[in-house]
Amino acid sequence: MKKLPKHGSSSSEAEERYATMDEKKRKRMISNRESARRSRLRREEHIKDLNCQITFFKNSNNGIIKKINSITQQFMAIESDNQKLATQRDELTKTLESLEIVSSYVKDIPQCNSHPWQLSHQSPPLVASVGMFKF
Repeated sequence: MKKLPKHGSSSSEAEERYATMDEKKRKRMISNRESARRSRLRREEHIKDLNCQITFFKNSNNGIIKKINSITQQFMAIESDNQKLATQRDELTKTLESLEIVSSYVKDIPQCNSHPWQLSHQSPPLVASVGMFKF
């Protein structure tokens, strides 16, 4: 509580001064309450915005995870196919090498009509298939 001035002011002046000070305090208190209310509203709006961003980024993240899983499955399928093709290539390479060896032996056989394995000129040519020689 404030003291009244001692230098001859009347009590009505003191009351007026107190009323003026009380009015200033009341206005400041109202202003502070309004400012606090606006601050709370801004904070609530900011929190809503942050929650919207969280939802957006979670959805985006889920979409990215789905794409990664899909691409991973495609990669695994292609990798499996690639391994199968590599195995087939190796098998065909071995078969070709075997056929080339057999072919080189056939070329070295003398051409004579008395050999039982030699075919007559009227029969169709011999054709080798891939599965013919298994090693």
